[in-house]
Amino acid sequence: MRGISIHSLGYMVGAHIAKKVDQPDRANFLGYGAEILIGGIVKLAVLFLVSAVLGIVIEAALLLAVIAVVRTLSGGAHCSAYYRCLITSVLVFTTLGYTIKTMHPLMSLLPSAALAGIITLYTYLYWGYAPQAPLNKPFKSKAAETDFRCYTLIAVFSLSLIALLLGTESLTSWIIAGGLLWQAFTLTPAGHGFIKFMDVLLSPGREEVKNNVEAVNKSHV
Repeated sequence: MRGISIHSLGYMVGAHIAKKVDQPDRANFLGYGAEILIGGIVKLAVLFLVSAVLGIVIEAALLLAVIAVVRTLSGGAHCSAYYRCLITSVLVFTTLGYTIKTMHPLMSLLPSAALAGIITLYTYLYWGYAPQAPLNKPFKSKAAETDFRCYTLIAVFSLSLIALLLGTESLTSWIIAGGLLWQAFTLTPAGHGFIKFMDVLLSPGREEVKNNVEAVNKSHV
């Protein structure tokens, strides 16, 4: 892993492209973009491979879409390294997808009030904790932060409305609700604590990572 990583591979690709277009000064920029692209492809490949084994490809895809849309607007806790993020994301998505699919026959018998209760809970969390910008890319102004807060709430409201209209008998409703509840959790102090725990747990140099994660999450916890 130390010899070949997503980071090094991305920058190798970036350097190659920069050389081809005769713009060596843009090697770092192109490398960063390649790193993000390659990392995303690998993460999706692993996620859908594990999902296929568990028979939850559709559930995982829907969870990914719901969480990705809202997370882009709201922010949230994240691991301090790519591979720990990869493992944590795959674990969370597959666990959520498998649990919701397995429990759906029972959940479909619940009244609409149960779904409404979950929606009320995570709406409260979004209202209180969103949005959160990463430390290396803070909001440029208070107005920008307010805009992202509004966009987050609009997205959450729209998806929640779809879930309510589909009703408790729909598997899609529970996947939407589950995805939104998880993303709301990552905004809370408890959510940051959980991601911090996973970050340290998955790291061989635990003390060093613990200090790094504390620095990353300092503004949110």
